[in-house]
Amino acid sequence: MTRFTRLFAALTFLSLFNSFIYAAEFRPAAAQLKAAAGAAFLPVPEPARTFTAAESDWYAAVRKYSSKLFTPPPQRRLDVPGSELILLQGFHWYADDYWQHPAGGWWGVLSRKAPEIAAAGFDLIWFPPVSVGSYYPREWYDLDSQWGKKEALIGAVKAMHKSGIKVLSDIVLNHRNGSANWLDFQSPDWSSDVIVNDDEVWAQPPYAAMPRAIYGDEGQGDFGCRDLDHRNPVVQEDSRVFMRWLKHTIGFDGWRYDMVKGYAPSHIEDYNTASSPVFTVGEYYDGDRQQITNWIDGTDSSPSRANASTAFDFTQRYALVGAVESERYELLNDNGRPSGVIGWWPAKAVTYVESHDTSPRDPNFIRNASAEYKAQRVMGYAYILTHPGIPCVFWPHFFDWGPAYRDAIAKLIAVRRSAGITSTSPIQVLAASNGLYTATIAGKNKQLVMKLGNRSWAPGDGWTLEASGERYAVWSRASK
Repeated sequence: MTRFTRLFAALTFLSLFNSFIYAAEFRPAAAQLKAAAGAAFLPVPEPARTFTAAESDWYAAVRKYSSKLFTPPPQRRLDVPGSELILLQGFHWYADDYWQHPAGGWWGVLSRKAPEIAAAGFDLIWFPPVSVGSYYPREWYDLDSQWGKKEALIGAVKAMHKSGIKVLSDIVLNHRNGSANWLDFQSPDWSSDVIVNDDEVWAQPPYAAMPRAIYGDEGQGDFGCRDLDHRNPVVQEDSRVFMRWLKHTIGFDGWRYDMVKGYAPSHIEDYNTASSPVFTVGEYYDGDRQQITNWIDGTDSSPSRANASTAFDFTQRYALVGAVESERYELLNDNGRPSGVIGWWPAKAVTYVESHDTSPRDPNFIRNASAEYKAQRVMGYAYILTHPGIPCVFWPHFFDWGPAYRDAIAKLIAVRRSAGITSTSPIQVLAASNGLYTATIAGKNKQLVMKLGNRSWAPGDGWTLEASGERYAVWSRASK
């Protein structure tokens, strides 16, 4: 190679470097070419074309948030002992249509409701997955989804912040689909070797001969998507970059991790450290509280577990719904303590009555639910809004079941606030039998007594009735 040729090649490399930084550093195929070529590596330009908005956002995110260039700020968690947080699930399965195709899509609805949500006493709101494909995501950086356009999403996040509400993004990292087929991953671009080697796709002839991951699935698979190998450095780094972009460019404050049974909890620790969320909650869909607690413990390897993720208390939810539907309240008692994760690790337990996962999958159900079903669910809110843990309210229960139902939930929120009930407030179960459940909960300001069931019961003198309805009541008195 002549001196002139070497100089020309160097100048060409410098002029192309900015355009190909991601290809050279992050795309698996390009990285392999660079390693093979050594010092002689020179990116070859692709034919000129116009980048999509998603590609442009992806390239920009890598240039700004790659681990070589970006140092995450320290984590400042809100899910600490004594937390007063109350969470709202900001959607349901049919919210993307919401019956009247609202202006701005679902994001427009959230923007307009932000002042009401803040006035009701919610600190956090959980948004649905933002990428196109939602729970079966395709291009991570394509935010023009079934829920609305990217600009409307950013507007909704800003509206919540203006009202003093932190915003969680539902983030789906366990699995992913391609844009045109199961394997053509775009924005970020991946080759097929990010898919675990025991994914069901490899049994199909068109894909059987393609490269696959070294490792098998670390947990539960999802048959609707390709399961990703989170031991692959490409998946790890692209996940970190995407989450940093969602937090620092789009504006999210934390994460609701979808389907965390699909990969090891140690990856949650990595992604939390990389993105510095103020709050995270995992969907470990299991009724066994030992399994849920083990998952929480695995998300932080430090001795204090201060940055461990919270988890939805499925154990509590199944016991609570079973109890109010059958009047068998012994389901809620574990030797004087609650039977869910809140009985073991309340600071990291997100309690709830229903969610998009557990509510009936019927587009007419929210509007046509029976009076008894509604009565049982408000009994559930009397429980979670007076007990320890971090309570989560389901959007349609608050906004779609009429003003009387909304007022009942809002009253219980106000009682919790007034009494100073926190995620770790002391509790003692007084009675838990057929037809009756009672418990005392010590708030920072007041002591509460809560009663569920069809049997008559009252706490005696010195107590003030704060809220009541069909088969539930809450009383208070000054803390001693």
